[in-house]
Amino acid sequence: MAATLAAVVVILAGCGPQEADVTPDEARETLTSVIHDTAKLLGAPGWEDAGDPGVETCDGGSGVKWSYLYKAPRGDVDLMGDAEKVADYWESLGMSVRVNTEHEPIVFATGGPVQGLRFTTGPAMYGIGGTSACVPGDANQIIDDEYVD
Repeated sequence: MAATLAAVVVILAGCGPQEADVTPDEARETLTSVIHDTAKLLGAPGWEDAGDPGVETCDGGSGVKWSYLYKAPRGDVDLMGDAEKVADYWESLGMSVRVNTEHEPIVFATGGPVQGLRFTTGPAMYGIGGTSACVPGDANQIIDDEYVD
């Protein structure tokens, strides 16, 4: 499950135009806030980070973006009802939303305050993952500043 969601984050990680007036820290905070606020709508207990937000260079080598995944056991829930809650919330943020109901519902969104998000409903786990907007910055410098002693 985590590998599938991580692959989705990578798929969503293409980079559009940079948000020149947003710092890397603000982009990371926006991404994690939208994901956490989405999780609060669902009432599923046990949400946890699948890891820290990851920083990388935007496609084309200019600027940075963040990826992040949040997950929880889904329990006995209304999958379609939860997918609709997520879709409605993301639309309220100005995102373009698509719901795939071919199997268990999956919600995809792009635009708005982030580059892209995905809400998956199975199997057995809920997952919300996505990619921030591409912003000016240097991924290697951020990694050095935050992770290297």
